[in-house]
Amino acid sequence: MDSKKLSIGNVIRAERNKQNISLDEASRKTGVSKAMLGQIERNESNPTLATVWKISAGLRIPMATLLAQNLNADYKVNKLADFEPLFGVDGGIRVYNIFPFDPVAAFDYLYIELDPHTKYPSTGHSNAHEEYVLVTSGKLNLYIADKLYPMETGDSITFSGEEEHAYENVSDELVIFQTMMRY
Repeated sequence: MDSKKLSIGNVIRAERNKQNISLDEASRKTGVSKAMLGQIERNESNPTLATVWKISAGLRIPMATLLAQNLNADYKVNKLADFEPLFGVDGGIRVYNIFPFDPVAAFDYLYIELDPHTKYPSTGHSNAHEEYVLVTSGKLNLYIADKLYPMETGDSITFSGEEEHAYENVSDELVIFQTMMRY
């Protein structure tokens, strides 16, 4: 086995131990037999997707945790300057896709710079369950369904990703904020 990778069984055992749950209790919570859980944890059996879902739900372990197997010691720091921004049609906004959509994690994460005296309308995202916004520098006016939510550095908000919304910078300073969309 590659020493930089964990199997699902190792992840399940580690998470079960963190929760201080016996195999018997894990079996009751997941609906997966104690024998099968033991085989999975010992890497003697590869679980089906249905079994992984049961374990995820029963032990309240995100699927992303169970399926994200890379424990790579060579982590990489991503520099903002290395990302190519997307620009609004009229300029005034730069969007950096820092963590692109991943079907396992089911979110993407954007770093956004909004120039002074710029308003950027955003249509609702029919495939996004929730959108999270965090202002990291400046003052942002966020409009959700035409209602104004003034925000400043450190403020955050969550709203339905399907809502039409707009970002506005009415100041003379650059506004920087991040958005995360959960799908």
